Amino acid sequence: MNPVISIDAAAKSDLAAVFLLEQQVFGSHSYPDFFFRQVFDCWHDGLMLARDSDSGRLAGYQLAVRAANPEDFWILSLAVDSEYRGKGIGKQLIRAGISAVPDGVKRVMLTVSPDNPARCLYEAEGFVEIGFEDDYFGPGEGRMLMALQL
Repeated sequence: MNPVISIDAAAKSDLAAVFLLEQQVFGSHSYPDFFFRQVFDCWHDGLMLARDSDSGRLAGYQLAVRAANPEDFWILSLAVDSEYRGKGIGKQLIRAGISAVPDGVKRVMLTVSPDNPARCLYEAEGFVEIGFEDDYFGPGEGRMLMALQL
């Protein structure tokens, strides 16, 4: 049975848990802890949390912000706790983020490693590959660029 999940904005007191989840999911490619504090100050409304409604436990988070091009909105990071994967939480976060895009946004962008299983989730939600960069995150760290037209 899938847990009941609530999605809401992060509070400052959530930042340590977000960083721990970031480390669990992304390991050596995780954002540093201070980054989430800066995110909280700069893009507070872009940091959405998925919580288990019964336990209050952080099940996932998404960071999505408007780009320099005002027609683009970027999902910079999406992470789901390993114990909650396969339960639709990533889908709920993506949909919540898309429903909150500001007026004037015409597409939602993201990057993903071609071998990341999350790629299937993005494709199921309507994202399509629009490019590939071999060294996006450095040598040997290629990423697919994906977009969802709104």
